Amino acid sequence: MSNRAPAWFETKYADGVTHVLQSKGFLLKATTRPADRQNGSNVNWRVAGSAEATVRSAATENAAAMNLDRTLVNATLTDWEANDYIDLYDLTKMTENETAVVQQSGAMAIGRRSDRIILDALNAATLPIQGNGAAAISIIDVLTAQGTIADIGVGNYEYFAAVPQIFLQQLELFREFMSSDFVGDEYPMLKQIGARRYRGITFIPVPSAWLNVPAVNQLDGFLWVKDAVGFASPLEPRSRIDWIPEKKKWFVANDFSATAAVILPNAAVRLRFATNVALARPTP
Repeated sequence: MSNRAPAWFETKYADGVTHVLQSKGFLLKATTRPADRQNGSNVNWRVAGSAEATVRSAATENAAAMNLDRTLVNATLTDWEANDYIDLYDLTKMTENETAVVQQSGAMAIGRRSDRIILDALNAATLPIQGNGAAAISIIDVLTAQGTIADIGVGNYEYFAAVPQIFLQQLELFREFMSSDFVGDEYPMLKQIGARRYRGITFIPVPSAWLNVPAVNQLDGFLWVKDAVGFASPLEPRSRIDWIPEKKKWFVANDFSATAAVILPNAAVRLRFATNVALARPTP
């Protein structure tokens, strides 16, 4: 029979996990729109169509209505867990460093999964594609993709891009990409991992293993505006710690629920470029 750990330790541990998530945790939460409503495991986002103002009639008649389309985008929550063992007989023997390692491991596992939930939603959606996978990414590709989104007038122009390191490295060889004249304010946490901001787009490097491989030596990154992607995690990570006599270890169970959906598929672009092209500085 397992025994619960002291309440003070569970609270301390859970607070530590939350702290790691906030300071070093998943990268893409700030790039998404929170859910509008939750009903059990189902969450949804409201989507309103665009509207045009009309000339006001001077006659005494019913006012014209815009008749906006209002739809719902739905997604189902999935439950996840990130568990670990603490090989210590007594919690009083635990040092801060030992507990911090377990806290960080659990938090980062949750963070990685949350990022992948968002990227998997983008990958599952039918999106416009910039690039054919045969060449390296360039500034022209970025401008074209951004223009594709801007042209539909979504209203929210807070752009984000999740790309592999090889894409970001190639873009960093363009003088304008690295020039402070083109760079806006950066997100402090993202700056630590090498994120870059160009023309209002925050480029976030993510591991290649998280991205779709459409063919050999190709990867798909993504560019989108914040309102295009929804992410919901109504059950914040929670922790339970039990002593397992048979194993003579403490078992730390971290649980959370999350889901993501592409709300505006025309406000996101798939960036498909080669990964086997040698880095080369473009001619100014």
